[in-house]
Amino acid sequence: MLIFLTFLTDFMRLKLLIFLVIVVAEIASGYDGFWQGVYLFKPLIMLSLLFWTSDYRKSYPYLWIGMWFGLGGDIFLMIREKDLFVAGLGSFLVMQIFYIIAFSKTLTPTGKAQLRSTWWWLTLPFALYALIFLVILYSPITQSADKQGLWGPVVAYSICLCAMGAAAALRKGSVNSTSYAWVLVGAVLFIASDSGIAVNKFLHRFEGSTLFVMMTYSAAQWLIVWGMIKKESRFQ
Repeated sequence: MLIFLTFLTDFMRLKLLIFLVIVVAEIASGYDGFWQGVYLFKPLIMLSLLFWTSDYRKSYPYLWIGMWFGLGGDIFLMIREKDLFVAGLGSFLVMQIFYIIAFSKTLTPTGKAQLRSTWWWLTLPFALYALIFLVILYSPITQSADKQGLWGPVVAYSICLCAMGAAAALRKGSVNSTSYAWVLVGAVLFIASDSGIAVNKFLHRFEGSTLFVMMTYSAAQWLIVWGMIKKESRFQ
């Protein structure tokens, strides 16, 4: 934590504090059943990041577009009156695609050259995780009459999600160590968050799922967004 904080200016720490307040307020509202609070605070997670990084939208257009689809996914999944899981999944899938493109745009010829013989070591863990997790989910989804139609979307999303993690890993050697670490950790946390959603929805509901999913998700978005910008900019 101390190492993390050394890279933050006072203004960035204020932004982080505000961001944490938003996340905690959203989680508390959900646990308290105060859904108006959820409808207020959940969109603010991505809206705050979009507002703070608006100056970088031309430098990182694919990241910026992806963030908007992340906001859309949040909105679809928070609505309780109607099951919009597939819509939310689709919005996040598009977000993952734009994040992958954004990550690939940071690769340099030098970084690519360094990875010619080692790239598969960095991508293999994500490929194996996607394969194993889909094997685990196969029976619970395909053998359930009301969930069979979700198998295709879940497979497509899982592939894109883990491809996003692999794309983050492949930035090694192309960006500074801080940017690389933040984005990679963020990608891993994103995978953990979505895995929590899948376990809770398809395998077994577990206590504290909302806390786990929202904390890992919000941390993932924060680290990915600011980690990308940290590639060549000091925090403002």
